[in-house]
Amino acid sequence: MTNYVETPLARGNTIIMLRDSLQKNSLMTLLSFISKYGVDRPYLGRACLYLLGSLAEFPFSLYEDLVYGSRIEATQLRVAPVFIIGHWRSGTTHLHNILSQDPQWATPTHMHVFYSRTFFTFEGFRALFASRLPEERGYDQVKVGLDVPEEEEEALLSYSYRSFYHAVIFPRIADEFFRRYALLEDIDPEELVAWQQDYTWFLKKISLAFNGRPLLLKNPVNTCRIAALIQLFPQARFVHIYRNPYEIFESNIRMIQIHTHNIRLQKLFPLEELHKGILQRYILMMEAYDRQCQALPSDRLVEVSFEQVRDCPLEALQHIYTQLNLPGFTNGLPYFKKYISNLKSYKQNTYHYTKDKLDIVQQAWGKWLDRWGYQPPCTISD
Repeated sequence: MTNYVETPLARGNTIIMLRDSLQKNSLMTLLSFISKYGVDRPYLGRACLYLLGSLAEFPFSLYEDLVYGSRIEATQLRVAPVFIIGHWRSGTTHLHNILSQDPQWATPTHMHVFYSRTFFTFEGFRALFASRLPEERGYDQVKVGLDVPEEEEEALLSYSYRSFYHAVIFPRIADEFFRRYALLEDIDPEELVAWQQDYTWFLKKISLAFNGRPLLLKNPVNTCRIAALIQLFPQARFVHIYRNPYEIFESNIRMIQIHTHNIRLQKLFPLEELHKGILQRYILMMEAYDRQCQALPSDRLVEVSFEQVRDCPLEALQHIYTQLNLPGFTNGLPYFKKYISNLKSYKQNTYHYTKDKLDIVQQAWGKWLDRWGYQPPCTISD
């Protein structure tokens, strides 16, 4: 990353930047959501902590906007990003972590997405932030760190109203926000433009931080936003990773229950309703993907399975680079090998399957089970 020299903006631009900074402020976003959607009583203390944290960060975000805002807006994304897509728990994180070892890519990190408004300014506080992080994610054994790749959708939470991930904090809006900001349905043209501006603002900031290197992005929500992304980046390329839907179902239950436990401000739905939400959103996401990917030529979309990436990672990576006509596989190979060799102690989650759950997955997701040739697990719990 580059150390930037601070330069003042023209007075007129400063006024505009102040206005935009207020609009993107995490405190205002959080207050708006709390006012509109409410906080359940057990989480009132947590909500107060969120508000205090947002209030404390605001002057730093204002400073960063004043210093870097004009350069962010002027940044051009000259090379279309490569997007890693796939339903949650399909292996997008694993694939992203491997591909990002290739030094040609610029990819958002934990530091960038969780301090999206202030990461330039907070660079000097890295040791403090690092000490507050757990070693692993709570729902699997994937490592956590300030420089570990993260998905850009997480960044939108701190400055935009228009992200499906607000449903992580406010579970009762999950269906509404999935349709509006994942599927981009029931959204008027003005709001679509606002989403495009919010989304590309962060990509410009990341591009600026990495001196214009090509962006490698991982975001499950983008699985059903291909058409909108092509509008923004006509030459964008996509890597779709898929996984056994039986595992997807169990893994998503675990992720939602564990990952949101220390984050949410509303109670989760009852288990049966939670299951229905997972099943329905998978169908909506994959049907949108099936429709929209038809517009992509073969050198702009490649599909790989989680099992291919897990069991034969170098072959899977070479296939991705070859089909998408990406340069630099040979240069990236030593970095891939080193990272993969460090994963030998990693243990994948195991799941306990019941006949009832297998039946509902088969009934709801049979289309994709058949397409990819996945079979139900041999071991079924009582």
